[in-house]
Amino acid sequence: MRSILAISMAILFASALIGPSMALSDYQKGVLDGLSVGWKMAQKYDQALQGSPADFNQAVPQYNAWIEEIFGKNESLMLMPISTVPTRQTDSYFKSQIITPVHSIDASWNQTGISLLPEPDAYGLIKGVPADAYYSFGPALADF
Repeated sequence: MRSILAISMAILFASALIGPSMALSDYQKGVLDGLSVGWKMAQKYDQALQGSPADFNQAVPQYNAWIEEIFGKNESLMLMPISTVPTRQTDSYFKSQIITPVHSIDASWNQTGISLLPEPDAYGLIKGVPADAYYSFGPALADF
């Protein structure tokens, strides 16, 4: 009995979801069409970059016709076929100088002690704000 109830509830829930999804407005249908066409073109473009531009080049005129039908003749939206696939060349690593640590005694990078943060006064205040609060929230409190 429980399985029949569960199955009927699942069917009822599915039908409740299917009904509204079939009643899309023209705008929503256009957005879905644009997303699906764009996704397909992106996949074909990725394949073209990996060495097989034939599918992408065949789809470009169809895509451009679809764009021209919707937006008119807009050159900035049109795609161009890929004539050759660009090869990715990696530059060899070039090191212009040898970088050594600042302190040769303990091989640390920096122990100079120079801080750009203001130091608290004798009362533990920085611009009238307790140092802990100033370091936590910064100078935003000083002008508040």
